[in-house]
Amino acid sequence: MFGIDLGTTYSAIARINDLDQAEVLLNYDSNPTTPSVVYFEKENNVVVGAEAKRGELFDPENGCSLIKRHMGTVYPQEFRGQEYTPESISALILKELVNTANSELGEKVSKVVITVPAYFGIQEKEATKQAGQIAGLDVVGIVTEPVAAALSLRIRGENPETVLVYDLGGGTFDTTAMKVEAGRVEVIAIDGNKALGGADWDEALAQLISDKFVAQGGLGEENPRLDAEFEMELLSHAEETKKSLTKRENAPVRCRYKEIDEQFTVTRDEFVVATQHLVAQTIEISQRVVAAAEKKAPGLKVDRVLLVGGSSKMPMIDAALREQLGWNPTSTDFDLAVAKGAAIYGQAAIDEVLFTDGEEDPAADEAGEKYFLGGSKTLSVTNALSRGVGIKFQREASDQMYVSFLVHANDSIPATPEPIRAGTVVDSQTSVAIALYEQGGELESEALEDNKFLQEKILPIPSLPKGSPIDITLVVTAEGLARVTAYDPTGGQTIDVEAQLSVLTEKEVAQATEQVAAITLRS
Repeated sequence: MFGIDLGTTYSAIARINDLDQAEVLLNYDSNPTTPSVVYFEKENNVVVGAEAKRGELFDPENGCSLIKRHMGTVYPQEFRGQEYTPESISALILKELVNTANSELGEKVSKVVITVPAYFGIQEKEATKQAGQIAGLDVVGIVTEPVAAALSLRIRGENPETVLVYDLGGGTFDTTAMKVEAGRVEVIAIDGNKALGGADWDEALAQLISDKFVAQGGLGEENPRLDAEFEMELLSHAEETKKSLTKRENAPVRCRYKEIDEQFTVTRDEFVVATQHLVAQTIEISQRVVAAAEKKAPGLKVDRVLLVGGSSKMPMIDAALREQLGWNPTSTDFDLAVAKGAAIYGQAAIDEVLFTDGEEDPAADEAGEKYFLGGSKTLSVTNALSRGVGIKFQREASDQMYVSFLVHANDSIPATPEPIRAGTVVDSQTSVAIALYEQGGELESEALEDNKFLQEKILPIPSLPKGSPIDITLVVTAEGLARVTAYDPTGGQTIDVEAQLSVLTEKEVAQATEQVAAITLRS
């Protein structure tokens, strides 16, 4: 059983070892993390990881990175004459991680838990699950990154405490407020931005480096970033410089373009100024999640702030949280905490001591204490919905359509709200369209265009007069997937509208599985 942190820029894989401890497995380069980069050497030959990152540097048209930002969307990519979906490319990364781990252990393990950002919606979560299926893996569960990070600490203690996880990864940012104690995690509130992460700091630093190079090299209005080779080298310089500035006050940089060759220094203070707008976004989101948590649980007080994600290592993050919010953040295994927590979650599921419905099986008390659970016998995880989910309705006496939310952001899941009774809108109506939508912005909006359409199905009904009743029930699972049931009490017809499909159909998943299986992988 493996836990996988499928990251935007770097990924990691972990297991529970023979000593009952969560352990991150090293890749073929003896590193605990693997770049989430795929390079297509040939039509049926793919490289994943550090070597792929180098390949993309010199041949960007056949390399792919940051694909996680497009999970659950229609974003076809073509390499060597073949088209790939985000799920297929992610599957290649997952498959290589598992292959490497199995080679290291001399085993054949296919059961995995994969992590997702807390702010991922229904389609992104399902797309991640499908990526695992396309890789030929048995996806035991999907767990959010902040929950996994909390689990990696093996929470101990008799008294519950409120923990806020500040998770700044390579491509996504999440904040999650949760109550934790030994063997129990309850998510209170979630907020984040799935398009904000370390890659944005890299881009800001790349622009800073480019500006200094242009000024020192006397390029005037000429923009060297339009040159593909310069651009890729620049982004590589930016990432390395960011790592240096995490440890040092300044870092040397050398750039070359045409006949111009310049060396100069970038200071940490310059980097802070260039990225202060990005830090401000994370501060605003952190304030929002605390406000949402306090609204849901009046009197709530944050006891601990955990820094998670490789980009949280930057000194500016710790400084901003202390100076602007008055917090005293605690460092974790920045790059490794999530993978370790995923392994803990998965092992608890395999051992049948994991409960995600808010209840615990009394028979589980017979289980022995688990070291990886901080000495607890069982693990109870209560999650929260990242975005509201609603149904499209038509207003009476008008043609106006709107979304009515049945469950809301930060509602505890699993959730089964009370059924609502709608009605037919015209005489002799013979069908009802049931359309499911997900909240698109920070706040709920009734406007269709402000929300994300998930799926629509048609409920056939006998010819009914206007105003005939239709009962609608919504269920949201513990993993945040939704199902709507519509019932026609007059004709006894029932239809399920499942928002458990990503943009890929079952047929497309099967085709992608066959495509990925035919590809030779190496690191």
